Amino acid sequence: MGIEILKYISTFLFVFSIMGIIRTAANFVSSLLSDPPKPLNLTNREVIINGLFFSYVVTFIIALL
Repeated sequence: MGIEILKYISTFLFVFSIMGIIRTAANFVSSLLSDPPKPLNLTNREVIINGLFFSYVVTFIIALL
């Protein structure tokens, strides 16, 4: 039972991380395609959170292999 709960939590965090990465990528493309292009301004907190998202996704994929 405990293992099943951990699987659900890790899958939820994986999906949440993917959504965060997609949101950041969409913001990047939006700022790139704006006329005139504007820089993508991220706060330190957003940079740290996006780094955690990316590292979790990579770790999750490696663990599946």
